[in-house]
Amino acid sequence: MPDRDGAEGAEGDEDAQWRDLVARFDAPATGEATPWPDREETERENQEADPAPVTLFQTETTTTGTPVVSSWRAAPAPVPEPEEHFVPPPPPPLPRLEPLTKAAWAGLFGGPAYLLLATALNWSIPGIAVFLAIAAFIAGVALLVLKLTDSDPPSGNDDDDGAIV
Repeated sequence: MPDRDGAEGAEGDEDAQWRDLVARFDAPATGEATPWPDREETERENQEADPAPVTLFQTETTTTGTPVVSSWRAAPAPVPEPEEHFVPPPPPPLPRLEPLTKAAWAGLFGGPAYLLLATALNWSIPGIAVFLAIAAFIAGVALLVLKLTDSDPPSGNDDDDGAIV
């Protein structure tokens, strides 16, 4: 029974068609018409840039005065324009930290760093040094959390969670 498209044994026909296609892949084209423009047949070093503008089609007029496209003519490759690179402006200076904020960051990283270094080097750590390192870490975290501010401006509509630009 034939398929919907009327072909019987489509798998066998497809295999034969593929083998035929592969066999004819490198064969030269038959017929008088060229399969693509002549510009693809030439080598790059034989091509010279023509400074005069070139149109894509050459037109001729017949005796009746109507234009007729007579041949295909390739346009020259466009001259690449120099690229403009974006150079960002210099960044603004970093804000100055208050001494209390500096101490909080030093405690946050300094306490655990001291304990880690002392443990890695197998130093004997007195109990008061361990207590001070842990207290510096906790105090640093607490101070930095307390210094956080709500930077969202108050809005008249409290149920709007949209973006603030």
